[in-house]
Amino acid sequence: MSLTTSSSIAHASPEARRAALLAALDVVEGGPEERFERITRIAREAFGVTGSFLNLAGESVLTIKSQQSDQHFGPTIPLQDTFCGRTLGETGPVVVEDATADTRYADMPMVVDDPNVRFYAGVPLRLGDDEVKVGTLCLVDQVPRTLSDDDLALLEELGVWAERELAAGADEDRLRAVLAGLEPAAVALPGYRIAGMSIPHGVVSGDLHEWHRSGDDLVVTLADVMGKGMSAGLLAANIRGALLARGDDRPDVAVAGLEAQITPDLGRAESFATLFHGRLAPATGRLDFTDAGHGLVLHLRADGSEAVLRSFDLPLGLHPAGLGRTPGSLDLGAGDVLVLVSDGALELWDSTLASLSRLGHLYREAADIEDFLARVRARAAEHDPGDDLTVVVVARDA
Repeated sequence: MSLTTSSSIAHASPEARRAALLAALDVVEGGPEERFERITRIAREAFGVTGSFLNLAGESVLTIKSQQSDQHFGPTIPLQDTFCGRTLGETGPVVVEDATADTRYADMPMVVDDPNVRFYAGVPLRLGDDEVKVGTLCLVDQVPRTLSDDDLALLEELGVWAERELAAGADEDRLRAVLAGLEPAAVALPGYRIAGMSIPHGVVSGDLHEWHRSGDDLVVTLADVMGKGMSAGLLAANIRGALLARGDDRPDVAVAGLEAQITPDLGRAESFATLFHGRLAPATGRLDFTDAGHGLVLHLRADGSEAVLRSFDLPLGLHPAGLGRTPGSLDLGAGDVLVLVSDGALELWDSTLASLSRLGHLYREAADIEDFLARVRARAAEHDPGDDLTVVVVARDA
């Protein structure tokens, strides 16, 4: 999601613009978040007030995203009944020293009745190129108060912090969009079905999966960079790009070239990566591959038997320079299936290779590949693997 406001939103009502920005940021739902809780905690402690709040204003409802108060409110309140709702039109901070003495606020339910607010100070939270006001960071107290210039400057600085945290959600959305663009495109391969999925442990995954046609053949890859997060994701992206540049080479040639290119990067990052890279000839079902320390490929045969393709080589970044890799091959018969996974799949059960058999059983129970991948997602939702999870399926029709 870009914080650059589109022309359709820019010409909408202020209420609609606020709602559109908040919907795109995806922060309204989901309950408290520590990144906002930290700000309201500091605000309450710094000013010694009875309550501090980070509020998000939709079209007609105010959502209390974070609150530090002895009395819990919300999580939603009709916007018109709030200080925030009545001050949305103000361009800067709003300070109400005694609400009972201010005709703009004296009739509000929260002033007349419980919690009997007297003091209010709020700074607007703005987002987008045209700085749409989407909410407030505010202080309340049950006794009249004043704020010095320094106090107001501190509250404004906390508001800037809150704005940056809100905008960070947009940055993550942009990053997710970039990563989604790295997903392999669907390929048509008569007599075969190919599909996959990846669930990052955080925003960025250290796993990568890729498939594409090279002439009549299918090239398929799955790699897993040590660790999680941004550094692992950057290394995975480098590996992907280096392999795509060698997309028409034999697996052993491609991996050798990849290794020469990527090993220095892995060394500097004190990391390594496991990799399975294969080339399938559809007419015969022969798959030639190089496995660099991965060993997480399950071959489900049409006769009901299964085998795990073990690796005899070390991962990228750990394999001795100049030492050749062990070539591998298999015949994918009619009705056979290959299930390639990252090690996050093992964490769905008992963290051992026995989990691959459990995964194979899940596949045989499924109606089709899409149903199988849906079951894997459901399993991951119930049993968080605590790691990036990637699954690729290559199935030959019976």
